[in-house]
Amino acid sequence: MRKALLMFALLAALAVPAVATAGKTPVPGVICGTACDGGGGGWSGCTQQTADDHNGIRWLSYYHHYLIVNYCKVNGLITSASIVAHGCDFEGAAACTTGPAWLESGGVGTGWATFTGRAYYIGALGGVAFAGTSSVTVNIPLG
Repeated sequence: MRKALLMFALLAALAVPAVATAGKTPVPGVICGTACDGGGGGWSGCTQQTADDHNGIRWLSYYHHYLIVNYCKVNGLITSASIVAHGCDFEGAAACTTGPAWLESGGVGTGWATFTGRAYYIGALGGVAFAGTSSVTVNIPLG
């Protein structure tokens, strides 16, 4: 009798997980977000995004800092992304130089990315000097 009760208890314990999961959708192993809505409904293709910053008066004392990123997506997921240009042009009584540019978050295999670039500038207008750091950010959105 004891063996029969022990066998019944073992069978009941094994049946509880099967009953608890019956009729439930399994949880996917990948966090997809809105970019792929379970079936991969995001955008597919390749494009380019640009961010820039500028200050001063053209031809007198002026800088223009820019960051250009090319990327491709398939069903909303980034398959390639790269910085293709990071520069700083200047005119007149100004000068600038680029600093670092990098991927901050996201990137290949995700649905978004954030790239940031820095530049350093100095110039003068009407005898008054100005200098600082320029920061530009390219955001590749979900979708």
